Amino acid sequence: MLIGELAKATGVSPKTIRYYETLGLLKPTRRTRGNYRVYDESAIPMLQFIRHAERLGFSLKDIRQVLRVWRRNGITCGIVRQIAQQKLERVDALLRELMALRERLQRLIEASADPSNCGPKHPRICRYVMEVPPLDNRLTYLLANWTPTPHRRRRRQRRKRKERWAWWEEEDEGDTY
Repeated sequence: MLIGELAKATGVSPKTIRYYETLGLLKPTRRTRGNYRVYDESAIPMLQFIRHAERLGFSLKDIRQVLRVWRRNGITCGIVRQIAQQKLERVDALLRELMALRERLQRLIEASADPSNCGPKHPRICRYVMEVPPLDNRLTYLLANWTPTPHRRRRRQRRKRKERWAWWEEEDEGDTY
């Protein structure tokens, strides 16, 4: 099957498939005289594995390691377990940091619940913020810059593109050739 057919079968864009090929994660079976990539049926489960592993938090480097072991001897349990253990340790550390931040924010909310204690021009702007000890780690930076829906920017860009080309469609409607 050609790259377009593989893309339709798996829901992965041809651009992503080519990117995976450059990383060595996926290889076409052969190329045609016109230099088109041709894949066999084994590419479908391979792409499904790559996408699923990504959603589990595996990096493309991790996936490359797993595929290298799989191609060598077909037994991947050891490397998958090792990578998953590392990911789990990172998640546990992040959860501990999140719980510590949650406790601090909860303390701040409880302390600032009484508006009668808030002075209009306190020299420390908000004494409650200054009384709660901050976390000294990367988590606070990540949360300060986190947006819950990263797709909004893409939607906005698509909308702007459509608006830019709307004038073209309006002009063409009255023209006859």
